[in-house]
Amino acid sequence: MKTVILAAGRGQRLRPFTEKYPKPLTPILGKPILEHTLALIRNVGIEDCIIVTGYLGNFIKKRLGDGSRYNIKLHYCHNPYYTLGNAVSLKAAEKMLKDEEPFLLLMADHYVSQNILEKALESVNKEPLLCVDERPRYPPQLKDATRVLVNSGGYIIDIGKKIPLWNAVDTGVFLLDNTIFKVIDALEKTASLLTITNCIKHLTLYKKPVWACDVSGRLWFDVDTQEDWAFVESFLCEALKCQERGTG
Repeated sequence: MKTVILAAGRGQRLRPFTEKYPKPLTPILGKPILEHTLALIRNVGIEDCIIVTGYLGNFIKKRLGDGSRYNIKLHYCHNPYYTLGNAVSLKAAEKMLKDEEPFLLLMADHYVSQNILEKALESVNKEPLLCVDERPRYPPQLKDATRVLVNSGGYIIDIGKKIPLWNAVDTGVFLLDNTIFKVIDALEKTASLLTITNCIKHLTLYKKPVWACDVSGRLWFDVDTQEDWAFVESFLCEALKCQERGTG
């Protein structure tokens, strides 16, 4: 299995850092958030990773190289049209995934715990799937969250930032197959901004059901703003102190 990490976005809400560097290189505990993600996917046994770059993508390639120092094989593809939506960035990786089914899809601005990836991989027989949190509690999980409505059978029936009825939020961890590219092809003819959320909604309505893999209680954060970054940095620093004291 391969992993695709979308690392193309402009990250304007994380300025001034993103005026000089791409958002995925935002440091968390002294290390770029993207490096935390690479360590996780290697820990769960994945050795191949495709990184889709866009804004200041040369900085990412220079920092990560071929992946050998992370014990992982890195491949890059560039999306010059990253302002058109993150599904356009996923589309850029399609040729590199031709023989891969399914694949893990991650967002480069999300900090996730290893047990979320493990839960997704354990549930591979239920893909396509999106890992959801039914009990979000921290500001970087709730603010600007993509809402998800899950039915009693555990499948997604609606998704979007402004849907009125919802019972979970999107964590940014997906297991998908090549069907997603058929959805992107269908939607890009009419959409001015094409997001993964749009595509998941279309997929679950018209192609095949998308399972909601419940990872409630596991740690994850969406690092979109300076406030998010400050919260995550403080939270993780305190968690490390608790571990060192043996109280957490």
